[in-house]
Amino acid sequence: MTKNKISLQDFKLRLFLDTNVLIDFVEECDRKKCVVFLKMFGKSKIRKKAKVSDVELVTSDYVLWEFYGHCKEESYAKWLIEKYNCGLISVGKECKNANFNQADPEQMNQFGNEIKEHIKNMTEDEEIVYLHRLIGQEIAGFSETIDKILQCSKFSYKDAIVLTSAYFTQANMIITCDEQHFGQGHLDQLKEALGDWPINPGQMEYRKPDSFSNLSKIRSVYKEWFIKRNKSKIIGTIVKYYPRKNVMEIKCKKGCSLSENDSVYLARFFNNENLGKFWLKIPPKANGNFRIMRTNNSIDEGQHVTIKIPSKFPYKKKEWTNGWVFLAE
Repeated sequence: MTKNKISLQDFKLRLFLDTNVLIDFVEECDRKKCVVFLKMFGKSKIRKKAKVSDVELVTSDYVLWEFYGHCKEESYAKWLIEKYNCGLISVGKECKNANFNQADPEQMNQFGNEIKEHIKNMTEDEEIVYLHRLIGQEIAGFSETIDKILQCSKFSYKDAIVLTSAYFTQANMIITCDEQHFGQGHLDQLKEALGDWPINPGQMEYRKPDSFSNLSKIRSVYKEWFIKRNKSKIIGTIVKYYPRKNVMEIKCKKGCSLSENDSVYLARFFNNENLGKFWLKIPPKANGNFRIMRTNNSIDEGQHVTIKIPSKFPYKKKEWTNGWVFLAE
C-alpha cells in the first residue's frame, strides 16, 4: 500500500495578510471587511481564544515595514492638521515632498511608539496574526525567487516580496484588497513564466477579506480548501459508528489497508461546515479491539474492519457515516 500520510499541518489553513489589510484594520476602515475579518480571529476576554480554529493568520517583517511606512505618514498628516490647521491638499503635498520636515525626532519617536502599540495589539495582546521574520534569515531560494519573479513577470518589487514571503511562511492564500491580483489568469501567467523553477509561488491563491467576513464564509472556504488539499490522502471511509459499543466500522479503498498500531486521523464535516477530527492509534487485536468485518475475527491487518474507539472520544453524539480515514504522520 502506498502510504500517503496526512500531518497536523494539513488541517491548518494558513492565510497571509497583505499590508493593506492591516492598515484598514488599524484605521477601522471596514469598507472592504478587513475589520470584521480580523476580529473573527482575535481573542475575547470571555473566550480567551479566537472564534475560529484550524485557520491561522500570518504575515512577514516586510509587510510590517510597509505598514510602518504608511502609518508614519498617516500619523504625520493628522499631526499637521491638528497642530497647524492645515487643509487636506496642503497636508498631501507636505507628506509627499517634505519628508517629515515639520516633525522633530521626539515627535517621530512618538509616531513610532503609536505604531508599535498597534502591532503589539495584533501580534501579542489579541494574538490575531503571527509574525514571521524572514529578512536576514538565510533561507535558501528566498532572494533568488524574488529575482526570478521580477525578471519574468509584471509583479512590482513590493508584490514580488509579499508573494515570496507568503510562500516561505507556508501560507496557502494571500488576503489582500489589491484588485490587480484578481485579474483573469494573473497567477497562471506567473506560474507559466516561472516554468520549471523549483520554488513556484504561482501555486498561491489570492482572496479578498470579504471571503472571511463571517463564520459561515470562513468554514465554507476552509472546507473547499481542505478537500482540495487532502482528497488524494484519504485511504478509507467510515461506514458506521456504534456509540454504545464505542466501535467504528471502516472500509479502506482498493489497495489500502489498516494494521494494528497504525496512526490515523478520523475526519468529517458536520452540518456541512464544522470539521471534526480525531487522532487514533489502531489498538492491538488483543481483546477484540481490531477485527475483520466479514468474520468478526481479530486480525493484524485488514481492509474492511472494526476498531475499538477510546472512551474519551469527544464526538459520540455525531453522525460519522461517510467520514474519512487518513494515515497520520
